Amino acid sequence: MKQLQSQVIYNKQISADFFELSMRWDKSAGTPLPGQFLTIRATQDSVPLLRRPFAFSDFDKSSQTVSIIYQKRGRATEIISAKQPGESLDIIGPLGTPFPVRPDQGETIAAAGGVGLGPILFLVNYLKEHLIPATFVFGCRNQTYVPDTAEFRAASPHICTDDGSAGFKGNTISYLEQHVKMDEKTVLYGCGPDAMLKGLSGFANAAQAQAWVSVEEVMACGVGACMGCAVKTVSGYARACKEGPVFNAKDLVWE
Repeated sequence: MKQLQSQVIYNKQISADFFELSMRWDKSAGTPLPGQFLTIRATQDSVPLLRRPFAFSDFDKSSQTVSIIYQKRGRATEIISAKQPGESLDIIGPLGTPFPVRPDQGETIAAAGGVGLGPILFLVNYLKEHLIPATFVFGCRNQTYVPDTAEFRAASPHICTDDGSAGFKGNTISYLEQHVKMDEKTVLYGCGPDAMLKGLSGFANAAQAQAWVSVEEVMACGVGACMGCAVKTVSGYARACKEGPVFNAKDLVWE
């Protein structure tokens, strides 16, 4: 973990309300892994005061750049969406625990919903680099939320939309139930809304498969000091920013 000033490479809209931001990465900060995140201080002003967490969506070793995919839905992200190439960002990272990956793992499924796309897209590309084939499923409201980028298309996503305007009509859970068979050797990864993660957990449990999920929690500090992002587990509460954001789905208590 390191605090640094990072230069914006590009900052572009990729779908309705969603943006992709690429920035320089300092080698001294270490190598980001899928599932980890960084925090950004949107402005030096007092409002908004707190940093905002964003999962890594890519890391390019050759150019030493990182990317995030984020949704513009508040003052902080509105400020960030206006950042231009060459401008500087105050960031801290990499933070959190990554998705565990074994070189000998069996069938692999990676599911993303909405803003959960970033870490799953990073994971799918990481798996491909390590010669681990994965089925990638992405769900969103409608066609306007489907990213229009070469990186997304290259990941060969199975697209699900609530209204059927693109790909499968229905959510990611419905798609998996109808098109994917799992067993105890399958590894399932997920990131998205709580209802989706709960569904993925149940789907994996029914097949006695392993499931790892990245939870989306509001984070105040991002470094484990404030307990503001605590999630309920079978052994008590855990901090999403420190013990997570990636957890074994079996360890979480689903309300």
